[in-house]
Amino acid sequence: MAFLNKRKQELQAALENLEAAENRVMELQADFQAIERSVALLVLTRDGLVDQASDVFLDMLGYQRDQLIGQHHRVFCDSDYARSEDYIAFWRELVTGHVKEGRFININAEGQKVCLEARYLPVLSDKGIVKRIIVLVTDAVAQ
Repeated sequence: MAFLNKRKQELQAALENLEAAENRVMELQADFQAIERSVALLVLTRDGLVDQASDVFLDMLGYQRDQLIGQHHRVFCDSDYARSEDYIAFWRELVTGHVKEGRFININAEGQKVCLEARYLPVLSDKGIVKRIIVLVTDAVAQ
């Protein structure tokens, strides 16, 4: 009987831990959604593919979501820059975990150059490997 009581306590503790973890995930999702609703935000895979784009970001550059999801980041870049050593170095630094911030020339949906004030934030796994890159854009100025 003592064994069954101990087992029941272990299961109850495991259920409580699971419930706490589920609650934390829901809180983090709500936090992210609040940020996504109010900030120009882009989420890229470590390979540079667009995974998510906030409505604010889409409105800022005039894109539709389906135009971007699955596209490579280079859709925002001048073709000469996208083929340059500078662009390769930019991505090399991102995928090794370095934050990049500053003003970046991007191409909007109409093909016009737009200067974006942005911060590229690599998200690291518990082993220090870049899982994705979150881009926060704070300002856009037409060129």
